[in-house]
Amino acid sequence: MACTDTHTLVETEIGKVATQYREATRFLAMARAYLGQLAEAHLSFCEILDHFDIDTAVGDQLTIIGKALGWPRCHCAGQRRPVFGFDCSTPSCDAPAVPVAGFCEAEWDCGGPDFIEFCFTDDELYRRFLKARVIALTGDYRRSGVTAASRALFGEHAAILRETPAVLVIATGRLLSQVEIAIAHLFGQVMPVAPGVRLKIWQSQGPAFGFGAGWGGFCAGAFPSPIALN
Repeated sequence: MACTDTHTLVETEIGKVATQYREATRFLAMARAYLGQLAEAHLSFCEILDHFDIDTAVGDQLTIIGKALGWPRCHCAGQRRPVFGFDCSTPSCDAPAVPVAGFCEAEWDCGGPDFIEFCFTDDELYRRFLKARVIALTGDYRRSGVTAASRALFGEHAAILRETPAVLVIATGRLLSQVEIAIAHLFGQVMPVAPGVRLKIWQSQGPAFGFGAGWGGFCAGAFPSPIALN
């Protein structure tokens, strides 16, 4: 935010001095000295706000913003446990609907907890969730609010794919990363989804088939496929 410089702050207050004291040089010098200290303190507090801008904050500053929004970096059941499997390496197939890993990093899907702890170590991923969370906290369940939150999370090609009674389907307009697949159940906690409405997320290798802003058109449009949220 724009902060007023110390000179302007001091002289604004000096301008309020009664006329009969305008020639009292010693009094004015003392007033400027004390007002200058107050102006420096005011400027310091004002500049603090720049470090807590959700668009530019990093590290601890972003963590503090997240706490204020009720969205901490770490979540006890934040990540779906990766299971044994392999990602398809050819462009003709979709990314896995659940997180998979190779021989060393995964477990056999034979019971055990479905979710494990997850901490947002990537500031940009964390920032995207916080931006969607801001919209959700306003309770803006309109198409414009849902679209804005979707694009904050997934990018400019995200769009509302389908609306049916009590179901909202979002097309991401891109393939999600393995990390995003693993934490996909968290999307519904930061999206502005009205009570009683079920959220579904569909991914694709580019903007979804359709016409208009955010859609891929007839030839380049991709056909989305659902991912597992729970």
